[in-house]
Amino acid sequence: MCSLTTPNAPPALVIDSVTKSYRLYQTRGEHVLDAMGLSPIFFWRRPAYSDHPVLADISLTIAAGERVALVGRNGAGKTTLLKLITGNFQPTSGRVVVNGRVQALMNVGIGFHPEFTGRENVKAALAYSGMAGGELEHAIEDVIAFAELGEYLDQPFKTYSAGMQARLMFAASTAIEPEILIVDEILGAGDAYFSAKSAHRMERLASNGCTLLLVSHSMSQVLQFCTRAIWLEGGKIVMDRDALAVVKAYEEFSHRLEVAAATGGEQRSVLGDVELRKKILAEVFQVEPSTSSHSSAGGISRWSGGEPGFIIDDIRVLGEDGSIATVVRSGAAIRIEFDVRATLSGRLPCTFVVVLFTADGRVLSRHCSEEVMLTAQAGDHYAASLTFSSVLLGTGSYFFSAAVYKEISLENLAAARPYDLLSRSFEFKVRSTLPDDPSLFRHPATWTLGATLLREQNA
Repeated sequence: MCSLTTPNAPPALVIDSVTKSYRLYQTRGEHVLDAMGLSPIFFWRRPAYSDHPVLADISLTIAAGERVALVGRNGAGKTTLLKLITGNFQPTSGRVVVNGRVQALMNVGIGFHPEFTGRENVKAALAYSGMAGGELEHAIEDVIAFAELGEYLDQPFKTYSAGMQARLMFAASTAIEPEILIVDEILGAGDAYFSAKSAHRMERLASNGCTLLLVSHSMSQVLQFCTRAIWLEGGKIVMDRDALAVVKAYEEFSHRLEVAAATGGEQRSVLGDVELRKKILAEVFQVEPSTSSHSSAGGISRWSGGEPGFIIDDIRVLGEDGSIATVVRSGAAIRIEFDVRATLSGRLPCTFVVVLFTADGRVLSRHCSEEVMLTAQAGDHYAASLTFSSVLLGTGSYFFSAAVYKEISLENLAAARPYDLLSRSFEFKVRSTLPDDPSLFRHPATWTLGATLLREQNA
């Protein structure tokens, strides 16, 4: 079972100068010779294979109880690193130290027999993990209740739909609470209802003190479950920081790759263009200095590829008295001000946009201004503001993106044409006037009491 970490607990994971290489063979015959250990016999010939490093001199330490995400493109080395931690692979060089029992939700459902019923498969999977007696029976009941398969539980596994299989496999895999939990892209299994249930189950596992290592392409999941993120690119760690800072940099990198791939109107592969990726990485890590006192972790994340016309020079959050406010009172008024600078002269259409996010990355609300046609003069500054007459948010930290668009349609955001977009770059905090108020949103509403209740009150 998971337990809360102690101050002197050893690190959960230590990856020390680890390199993992695979051999790429020119022919199938060469592969067979090498697999059978016969290549050295033919010492007079050059082996027809080359070593390809998937991970290159990786070092990191994860403390017991930490919640860490691994992010990166497909082929960056994330899954290989996980398999080194679980013992499926051995490193070519270096050292992997694991302190604690590991449960890996990677190839979920391996070992489920298609001819066995769901109930039989669950029992076998849990027994294989070491459960027995009352612990086993309790875990089986937990899986049955969580999967909600009803009468299908006693039908052959092969008759289940893909969604039903995913439900049962996820439930069985998470019935065990280890000291180290590894999750690789399985939270989206099943329908929306079950995905939400899976997320709640993951939150419970993580909050019980387990060390969590999550691989996901969903940045919302990264922010929801993790406080730290490690970005792998080309088999190397390029960033290891606060989760929000890494998410912002990685999203900007991904966006710049998309823009580069579409340059010239023709799709071209950027995956094999190492120099281009290095150039884009360097641009991403040149974090722009911000004059805003509201800059969030990682600084300004300016997405490239926008239309020429306007640049956002500053964003300010002002309180009711008109002064800069980094902390606001729930129910008070605030104003978000844009300071934009024209880079072209002429009649330019523009729409201002603010998107609010919760601390765990969920979109809270989107606010678009009306489109205006501005007669701009290059170098001149222009202002716009968004006013909330009463902040109805509960206590917490909130992040927002700020953008100016040349063209935007909420029905087709993929076709939007921004002048400038600063992603998740700003933050403000809200404090409730009520002690211990757990509300995320304080929605205005009115109670109406019936006549009987009113007579009781006045009696």
